[in-house]
Amino acid sequence: MSAVELVQVNYKTCKVEKSIEPLCDPGNLLLIDKDSIYEDENKREIPSDEVLLNMARDNTQYLFNKIWDLEKVTVDEAICAKLPAKTYKLPREKPLPKEREPTKWEKYAKEKGIVKTKKDKKVFDEDSKTWKPTYGYNRGNDNTKDWLIEIPQNADPMKDFFKERENAKKERTAKNEFQRLKNIARSNNKK
Repeated sequence: MSAVELVQVNYKTCKVEKSIEPLCDPGNLLLIDKDSIYEDENKREIPSDEVLLNMARDNTQYLFNKIWDLEKVTVDEAICAKLPAKTYKLPREKPLPKEREPTKWEKYAKEKGIVKTKKDKKVFDEDSKTWKPTYGYNRGNDNTKDWLIEIPQNADPMKDFFKERENAKKERTAKNEFQRLKNIARSNNKK
């Protein structure tokens, strides 16, 4: 047995003959085979695994033949086929997500032309002469850790300014939480 005969025995030809022309959409890498999978249409017996594997191989080869008939492009020393526009619009598993309703602040910012600028994550702390996180635990320039608060001239000296600072912080966090809940309620009412 010669080498050519061995190759012909081991490898099938890349030319595929179909009785009915399949629908081919190279843009989606999709091939719809219209050939019947049954050998006898009257009996409609389940085909063997070998028959199904041969059909899958033929259909894959047919699709690749169509792809390699397309325009070719070289990308990073590799030859690629330039896929055309998609012919079939394949259905999605889930519907497209609905666009989120903008919050009151987002509407206001858009109206006024306010653009969010990215803030630095670290800030230089003058007291310790090191870089510390801007927010959160062990943050830099943290005025809540000051052991001394300057009392203005016209303020009551008997007032607890430390407690006042804590209360102001609690009020700000409560207000932020309240605004967050209002935004959630507003977005739920729109749905």
